[in-house]
Amino acid sequence: MTKPIVFMYSGQGSQYFHMTRELYDHNPRYRLWLEHCDEIASPVLGRSLLDVVFDPDRQKSDPFDSLADSNAALLCVEYSLTRVVQELGYRPDYLLGYSLGELTAAVVAEVLPLESAISFAVDFARLLADRTPRSAMLAVVGSAELLRTRPELFADCWVTGRNFDGNVVVSGLVAAVERLQAALEAEGVLCQRLPVNYGVHTELIDPVEAEVRRLLDAVDFHPPRIPIVSAAATTVVDAVTPDGVWAAMRSPVEFARTVRRTLAAGDADFIDLGPSATLATFVKYLLPPGSDSTQAGTINRFGNDLKSMGDFQAGTASLRGRATS
Repeated sequence: MTKPIVFMYSGQGSQYFHMTRELYDHNPRYRLWLEHCDEIASPVLGRSLLDVVFDPDRQKSDPFDSLADSNAALLCVEYSLTRVVQELGYRPDYLLGYSLGELTAAVVAEVLPLESAISFAVDFARLLADRTPRSAMLAVVGSAELLRTRPELFADCWVTGRNFDGNVVVSGLVAAVERLQAALEAEGVLCQRLPVNYGVHTELIDPVEAEVRRLLDAVDFHPPRIPIVSAAATTVVDAVTPDGVWAAMRSPVEFARTVRRTLAAGDADFIDLGPSATLATFVKYLLPPGSDSTQAGTINRFGNDLKSMGDFQAGTASLRGRATS
């Protein structure tokens, strides 16, 4: 039986300045698609998205934390990568979205047009900036028992993502996250601030719910042409709805549970279409011993995009042209 192919889309935290720069400079098809996206996004943002992402005054290590810009950038980069990979002959059986990545999945599945997704992502970001408190997000890599054995460390914070055993994302107001980070580092626990300044996946964004739902009510959602797996719902969703999109932004991301439920139905081949290959890394740690499943990233943060894409194609050559189930 042929294993299904799962395209995966990451969300906030996976973005960085100059992402896909080498691919843009040297791959004509990627450049075509990203410039197409730029034509759509620039009027919404009020400036060229490409100028933002490829800003020569920014270093790759600088925090890309303007939410309106980074929301649009992630959507456009993931969509453009998808189009290039599809043109190479890769055909997904499922689309798995992580947080904002659920919106990319919906576009690829033709649930809504790219124009509507970009407009919503930017409007949503602006609402958060205007009406919710500044917050912080922290990736924590430690013992899987840490949350249970040391709950006092996580006071006033929320677990907003569970990626694999011992790898979680925690969010909260800035002061609370700073206290947590200091306490964890004092105990030798590895943690890293992510470039996200608003409390997505927590009650901190509840003040914008009514307005977000009004934005979503204006969107015409179509049935997905490719099945979508939601990392908020942890399963395949029959339809994308305003309730589901709000849940993708408000509920914790249960990536580990989602992948395990997917694998319960059988082995699969997972392809990460995000700019950092973070989801491919998460899947690697979730695969059980002896699994016949595979995981692969297309590009990553190290900047050698052409080599990364070449390695991806060489390592997944058997998946190209495979008929969907």
